[in-house]
Amino acid sequence: MNRLYFIMLLFCVSSVWAQQQNVSGVVKGPDGGIAKVSVREIDSEHRIFNHTTTDRNGLFSFRVRDAQHSLQFYAPGYRTFSHKMLGAKSFKVNMEKRRTSPFVASAKVILKSEKLFCGHYFGDVVKRQAWIEKMCDSLYCFIIPIEMERPVDEYPAGRQLIVLDGAGRQVVQCENVVDVYPIAGDPEEVDQMRLAQSYVGTGHIPGDSDDEIKYFAYPHFQVSKAQLEQFCNQPDLLARLAVDTYRADNYWNFFPTDKTIDLIRKALEK
Repeated sequence: MNRLYFIMLLFCVSSVWAQQQNVSGVVKGPDGGIAKVSVREIDSEHRIFNHTTTDRNGLFSFRVRDAQHSLQFYAPGYRTFSHKMLGAKSFKVNMEKRRTSPFVASAKVILKSEKLFCGHYFGDVVKRQAWIEKMCDSLYCFIIPIEMERPVDEYPAGRQLIVLDGAGRQVVQCENVVDVYPIAGDPEEVDQMRLAQSYVGTGHIPGDSDDEIKYFAYPHFQVSKAQLEQFCNQPDLLARLAVDTYRADNYWNFFPTDKTIDLIRKALEK
C-alpha cells in the first residue's frame, strides 16, 4: 500500500515538474532587438505567475510554471503581444509599434462636454464626457471614453465607430486613428497629461488589476467635415451609435440633444 502511494506521489510530482521548463527567446521590433520588454507567464485569466525582462539585445530566459500557459510581451510604444507556449522552449517574437496620437505634443481641446454623448447603455442612462478635436480643415476626431472590462486590454487602431439610423442601417463609419492604453480614473477628471499617457502606456502595466477601479481607453474616431455636416442636418442619424469588435452588443442607444448638435456646429465654425 505504501509502495503504491509512493508511486502515485512520484507520478504527481513528475507531472508537475514536466509542466515546468526553461524558456528563452528574442524580442525584436522594426529596428532590431528591443530592450526592457516585460515578459510574463500568464494563464487564460491573465494571472501572472513568473516574469522577466529582455536585455539590451532583446534576449530573455526564465523558468515558467506551466508550459501550456502563454507568454505576454509588453513595452511602452509597442502593441502588447501574447503567445501560447504549447510546450515550446524557444521563441522569436516581433512586436509592432503602436500608432500614437498626433495630439500628444500640442493637444488642444477645442470642444468638450460631459453631455456630448448621452444615452441608454446596457439598460443604464449614461452621460459620457467626450471631445471633438480638429485635425485639419477637413478632418476632426471624436474622442469617446470606452470602459474596459480588464486593464490588460488595449484599444487598438483599426476598430470603428459605426453610426446607424433608426432602422439599424449603417450610414457612417469612423476609423479609430490611434492605439491607446486604458488608464484608471473617471473620464471627467482626465486632463491632457493623463490622455497622453493613454497613447504611450506610461504607468500602465498589463496584468495589474483592481476590481474597484474602472479603466477607460480614449480612442480617436476620425470624422470628416462632410460627416459632421451630415450630423447637423440629420440629427436622427445619431439615434444609434456602436463601437464594433470590442463587444458585439457594445451599443449606445443615443439621444442627441440640442447641445450636442450645437457643439458640432461650433466645431465646424472653428
